[in-house]
Amino acid sequence: MVTDGERLKALLAEAKERIILCAPFVKESVLRTILATIPPSLPLKVVTRWRPDEVAAGVSDLEVFDVLCERDNAVLLLLDDLHAKLYVADEQCLVGSANLTASALGWSKRSNVELLIPAKTDDLDVASLLTRLENARMATSDLRQRIQAESESIESINLSEGEAMASEKGYRHLPWLPRCAAPDKLYEVYEDSATSAVATGTRDDAVADLLDISVPDGLSQNDFQEVVKQSLLRMSVFAEIIREVPKGWTDEQGRSVISQARPDFDRDDVEVQWRIVRDWIAVYFRDQIEVAPASFVTRLKR
Repeated sequence: MVTDGERLKALLAEAKERIILCAPFVKESVLRTILATIPPSLPLKVVTRWRPDEVAAGVSDLEVFDVLCERDNAVLLLLDDLHAKLYVADEQCLVGSANLTASALGWSKRSNVELLIPAKTDDLDVASLLTRLENARMATSDLRQRIQAESESIESINLSEGEAMASEKGYRHLPWLPRCAAPDKLYEVYEDSATSAVATGTRDDAVADLLDISVPDGLSQNDFQEVVKQSLLRMSVFAEIIREVPKGWTDEQGRSVISQARPDFDRDDVEVQWRIVRDWIAVYFRDQIEVAPASFVTRLKR
């Protein structure tokens, strides 16, 4: 079945003049994936909303501001009472219930039930919405910092049912961790996401990981290796471990870091997740780090 995410990418790939992405919740990894289908020269407008409690809950990412700042002809606008979801490519568009999140677009294993239907910008309701979007204000770095500070000060979060469903995390500020237990197969899945050479569960986890770390298309295996490595270094758990590796890093320390990072994990989850992280380190940092098989000490190569 074609997901709403793939339908959206197909629509945007046809654009020649302008693109408007309008959704209350926008995740950084999903935005990067979508932008990979859009020519950099094409004018792009993203309209969303920033609320501290939603940012704290992981519903939406402030990092989308940074993503758009890296791109020419792109602007991020904010509308506090935004609820509509509208995606425009020239005069064609999709409207419905799907936010720019992996679960809404059918790109996660636990996807929401959403709806996107085709329309045109001269349809009365769409034209009215586009007029209302003209009231949106420009996002700024100062506002980004203020929302970030406010979100970090929130002790508890009570989102509405719809907002909670849109959240990709059950806890706020949970760091990303890989799902795929066979990181050495990641490039095979990158080359062919439907490959039958990799077990179905492993393949699905690999597809989710590739989406999360936003690997661009068309890389050679060596370039892929380096891009994944650099992406991992931007992830807080990996960055902490790699920073401490010169001191020696035992399995006990690894499990401790996973446990602290993911309070939603039980003991078995922690054990499995640490093995996955350790294997990713062994594959993508093999030029500088080794995992000693006797005691599974992760250390710098000698």
